[in-house]
Amino acid sequence: MHCVVADTMAVNRASRRVLDKAGLTLARTCHQPGPDPIEGDEFGDGEYALHRAGWEQQDQAGPGACPPA
Repeated sequence: MHCVVADTMAVNRASRRVLDKAGLTLARTCHQPGPDPIEGDEFGDGEYALHRAGWEQQDQAGPGACPPA
């Protein structure tokens, strides 16, 4: 596997924090209207990614190590 990708609404701070703690970084923000708009849709979605090299770098740092900010 070369890359892990996850999406969340831009306004969903809790999900964004989980993705940050897991080592994923914000790759882009996009706006794709859905069939049933919900509150916060106007701010778009955040796409997060963790590439293999980034994961390997975290793995070498050892358990409990913080990923680079």
